[in-house]
Amino acid sequence: MTKHVIGLAIGTALVLALSAVGVAADKGKDKDEVDQDTLDARKDVLDVLKDVEGGKEDKVIVAKGVAIQKKGTDLNNLMKVYKLKEKGGLGFGEKPDDKSGLEAKIIALQRTERGPSTATLKKEAKGIVKLAHVNIAMAEIGRPHYDAYKATGKANGKTQKDWDRWFDDQKKAAKELIEAVKKEDGKAVAKASKDLLATCTECHAAFRK
Repeated sequence: MTKHVIGLAIGTALVLALSAVGVAADKGKDKDEVDQDTLDARKDVLDVLKDVEGGKEDKVIVAKGVAIQKKGTDLNNLMKVYKLKEKGGLGFGEKPDDKSGLEAKIIALQRTERGPSTATLKKEAKGIVKLAHVNIAMAEIGRPHYDAYKATGKANGKTQKDWDRWFDDQKKAAKELIEAVKKEDGKAVAKASKDLLATCTECHAAFRK
């Protein structure tokens, strides 16, 4: 075998070896790798969530929401907490599955008028209450971003009053969801979840056209 042929053989072997390493590395990564901006935004949300769960006064939550907006955190990145866990969201439950997500759970909870069974509510109570607390936190995190959305030209004639009303309704529905879970009232859980979903879809429809 000539030196030229030997060189080609070695080169081919190296390319194949490096390709194999690359494939193995890709398999070890998440299909949807979460960027740093999303991770930072999620950290902000979790910080506010901790205060909500700890029963801090509204003024504390409001102040943190304003501080997050002032440092320039994009609302779109903050909203990603609702996505599936594998997409950068928080996921649902104490040990969230990669395919679980808060938005998906809200949709599931309101799918039928009777709502989840008593057994399901007993099992998922902590997760649903946490979901509600996330919505209370997100209402005050999102509220200060109206001017930024108006500046993009996406406000579609909606005013700060409209914007605030949706967040007020979001908090109201979230609190009603907590009470419904405590009472193990599936029908009330479905109703509160439906109202919660409506605040999201109506706001998105108005500001994301």
